[in-house]
Amino acid sequence: MGQNMQTKRILDNIVKIIGDIQADKLTISHFNKYKKIKREEQYQGRTISDNTLNKHLGYLNRVYNYLIEIEELDYKNPLRKLKKIKIDERELTFLTLKQVDTLIKQIKATAQNPHTLIITKLCLATGARWGEAESRKSHHFHSNRVEYTRTKGKKTRNVPVPEDLFKEIEEHIAQHGEFTPSLTSFRRALKASGIKLPRGQQSHVLRHTFASHFMMNKGNILVLQRILGHSSLVMTMKYAKFDPDHFKEAAELNPLTSLERQSVDIEN
Repeated sequence: MGQNMQTKRILDNIVKIIGDIQADKLTISHFNKYKKIKREEQYQGRTISDNTLNKHLGYLNRVYNYLIEIEELDYKNPLRKLKKIKIDERELTFLTLKQVDTLIKQIKATAQNPHTLIITKLCLATGARWGEAESRKSHHFHSNRVEYTRTKGKKTRNVPVPEDLFKEIEEHIAQHGEFTPSLTSFRRALKASGIKLPRGQQSHVLRHTFASHFMMNKGNILVLQRILGHSSLVMTMKYAKFDPDHFKEAAELNPLTSLERQSVDIEN
């Protein structure tokens, strides 16, 4: 399902729950009612997450803000003062090299969709989101690079691809045609591999793995920001902790170390 159709489906569901209210009559209380009802729902044994509720609020805000921008509305966004639910920072999960090897072998052995393996490799090599990599057409690959356009961050990125992988992609497209949806195939292979991940991280684990290993190999955080297409460095800083030198000063500049140095200086 396209992103626009999915957003429309969510907005239609909001209207169904809170009622077909006139736009200028919508209040914060209406959306709080929606949150309460959604939290009480169960879908396949799961309840809606606070992060998802924040996204739904964002969809509504964008509708109002756009209509105000094009002067279809002459009043303020009625939800403008409603704050997002505060979310505890989640620990990002990434794959070790051993797990990457295990996953690739599992995909080779069991994946029925022929595109699953090559898209997995592309995500691991360039830090792309699954949907970004999956939507690439043959013209997006050129000069040992992949061009990511119309991305979540609204920025165009040209990311180098290892020469061997680039050649493999060209040969793959020539043999199998351009990529088709294969996230379900990837998730099945991931589950079959025995690799355990926190809920909600399956589709992004390859992106997190790229970024984490990039920093563990002492990559530049500003370069990583551009590769990932983050609009703000704050978004990228969550990977800084994987740099071997991150907070290195804590072991060197603490008072115990200083006291030890002072003792050594006195003895000498």
